[in-house]
Amino acid sequence: MRSKFILGIIAIAAILVIAYMLSGGSQILNKTSVEKPDTTKPTKSELPEFTEKTGRVAEAYIFAAQNQDKVMYLACYCGCAGMQHSDKLLSHKSLKDCYIKPDGSYEPHASECKLCNDITLEARDMLMTGYSLKDVRTKIDDEYSGRGVGTNTSLPP
Repeated sequence: MRSKFILGIIAIAAILVIAYMLSGGSQILNKTSVEKPDTTKPTKSELPEFTEKTGRVAEAYIFAAQNQDKVMYLACYCGCAGMQHSDKLLSHKSLKDCYIKPDGSYEPHASECKLCNDITLEARDMLMTGYSLKDVRTKIDDEYSGRGVGTNTSLPP
């Protein structure tokens, strides 16, 4: 009876450790300092309504807004480099322009463009897993360049 009790305690402890690790607990242990939230970067509630058509669109806008220094080096292949959009001609130079206008306000184009969001979220995932910006640019160019006219985007430093 006592051995079953001990085995039960060990099983519960093992389950708790696994749940802790899966919930990101190991990241807490590895941090050397407490990170303060960056209040200068947008959150979903600060985005214009057109950016919230779907959760995926909002994710792409948040990433692009928070990582303008990265998406400015990624080309977009949806054809926005010379696309007529409503009453104006778009002349985007990078993926950043699909999300952010030169004046810093939000560009509505990417809220309607699945390809812009695909590129942005793929780049985000690659950067989050440790790929360099140069490697991300190469992969995006290789994967998407056949889908449409690309922007004339500078290479990352």
